[in-house]
Amino acid sequence: MTVLLPEYRQIELYSKKKSLAIAEDAEAERAEATRTCAVLSDAFGALDAALGDPLDDPDPMAAWRKYQRLDRTSAVGKLTAEAYRALRVFRAALSHETGRVETRNGLIKATATVEQTALSIRITKIGADLLDSFVAYRLGIDRLPYSETYGAAMLCRYWSDISDEIRWYYDEDRVLFQFRDEFGLNRHFRFECDNPRFSVGTDHIRFDLGEIYTDPLRYPIDLYAVINTQLHIVPVEALSAGKLALDQLPRWQARLSDGLTLPASYRLRFTREVMAQGLPMT
Repeated sequence: MTVLLPEYRQIELYSKKKSLAIAEDAEAERAEATRTCAVLSDAFGALDAALGDPLDDPDPMAAWRKYQRLDRTSAVGKLTAEAYRALRVFRAALSHETGRVETRNGLIKATATVEQTALSIRITKIGADLLDSFVAYRLGIDRLPYSETYGAAMLCRYWSDISDEIRWYYDEDRVLFQFRDEFGLNRHFRFECDNPRFSVGTDHIRFDLGEIYTDPLRYPIDLYAVINTQLHIVPVEALSAGKLALDQLPRWQARLSDGLTLPASYRLRFTREVMAQGLPMT
């Protein structure tokens, strides 16, 4: 059974003291924190293997040296490196002799002392889940037809939300790097339009979204447009007043072997019902 639940994240509209009455179950909290750290330790292992030369040394310093060698020539590479760095702390908390996992004020705290450096992270449960989701998306990104710009934008949105859920971090470089979220993609859900109307001008392409669908917050639409015999997947967040500069169009060109044909799995995502004359609409 698959249940798509809302994602609940706390927001503080202003500073205030804790006021809600919430039952306490310290043992259950510790068990959940340990399970969550185990999940993130596994995520670290999966990401480590995907990045090549998987570590066979449990020493956290081996992971630190690998982090320093990771490719950062692209936005995806930079984001991946920071996720790897954060996950390293959870792996150390479970595998190192000084490692420790606990909860504090509703936060999951993972720590370890490695060569006189105190590795430490405090993160909310939803933040930990998002970090695991980041890895899942990153590992599947090369099998998706989206452009590298699209993939980087989605990972950046994940990382921005993860960063908001990390309340404390410390390692050899002290703080995690932050990245400018250029597009602010809605990572929760996407609408997909396979027949957008558009016109190409001298220096831009204009999409006719209609009055209803111009709000990208309510309608985060991916526009599947064939332009110059190439499929492009353009998120509406990349548009300005419905327009995209032509020199920006290559950033959204789909990664397909022939430039046009989507994988067979997309047949279940794009449907067309043939209407029979004389039958009532339901």
